[in-house]
Amino acid sequence: MSAAFTEMEQRTARWQTNSPLLVVPSWAASLAIHSLILLILISSLNRCDSGQTGGDEGELRSVGIYVKQSPDADQPEDSDQEPLESPENPQVSQAQEQISEVMEQPPVAPLLPELNSKMLGAGPTQAPSAPTTDLTTDQLMSPSTALAPPVMGAGNVNFFDAVDSGKRFVFVLDCSGSMAAPQGAPIRKARSELISSLAGLNHHQQFQIIFYNTTTRAMQHRGKSAELLYATDINRTLARQFIQSVEPDGGTDHLPALKRALSFNPDVIFFLTDAKHPQLSSADLNDIREQNGGKAKIHCIEFGEGFPVKEGNSLDKLARQNKGSYRYYNVRKFIKHR
Repeated sequence: MSAAFTEMEQRTARWQTNSPLLVVPSWAASLAIHSLILLILISSLNRCDSGQTGGDEGELRSVGIYVKQSPDADQPEDSDQEPLESPENPQVSQAQEQISEVMEQPPVAPLLPELNSKMLGAGPTQAPSAPTTDLTTDQLMSPSTALAPPVMGAGNVNFFDAVDSGKRFVFVLDCSGSMAAPQGAPIRKARSELISSLAGLNHHQQFQIIFYNTTTRAMQHRGKSAELLYATDINRTLARQFIQSVEPDGGTDHLPALKRALSFNPDVIFFLTDAKHPQLSSADLNDIREQNGGKAKIHCIEFGEGFPVKEGNSLDKLARQNKGSYRYYNVRKFIKHR
């Protein structure tokens, strides 16, 4: 048994001695494997270098970056640069000389336009092209004139077919009790015509409205004393409210109403009444003519029934003495027949 085992060991030793794989050390095997890997890598690189790169027949081309230098880069950093004020830079030198001259001059006070205290506040919408003496200080500062320019136009105005032009208009209307008859037609017609006439005014024109019986009542703005108002949209709206608020009542006294109208220094007065009595006396007519002094034209409109009587008519005389016109209307034609 032991002899057989010994013989088997001897055979195994001889087989291990004769086998070349078993006698190779491990480090040699590792070296062989790494050498093989290195050869494979070198072979791969050679194949990449021999590939097409865009050149003819596999020619390799070098690729690089070109940096362009500015003209100033050719000069060394420590080189003396050309001064700006040198003769070779005349434009720069000239600009510096001009700046020096300006800086050496003494300061000049700014020329500002003279401020007119009358134009402070909301003021007109545009500056006047020329000074005017027609407006008083109160009128310039009044809110009623703030929305209109002080330069006034002279457009035509029509009131009961009496047409005239001017800058300042005063409408004087009788509101005595007789204006309510017949059937309230006279006062309705007077209101309608007056509102239509105001609509024909432009924003450069001024107006005032006076209703009268034995007393006078003029249109006022915000509780201030009566004055001429520019024909702005706001003032025309206020005028319509004022016109609609007046109701016929009382007797008639012409002279105070006409004198108050002249106190506004108007260009044109439209005077409407239905009262045949009392007539304006010769003294009244002379008083009006003297106060007017030929400045305002007075157009008279008379309401009545039947045919007009011009002979001895004080309204016709009033119009002729003050360069105006006279018109008569039969109030029966104002009645609306149902």
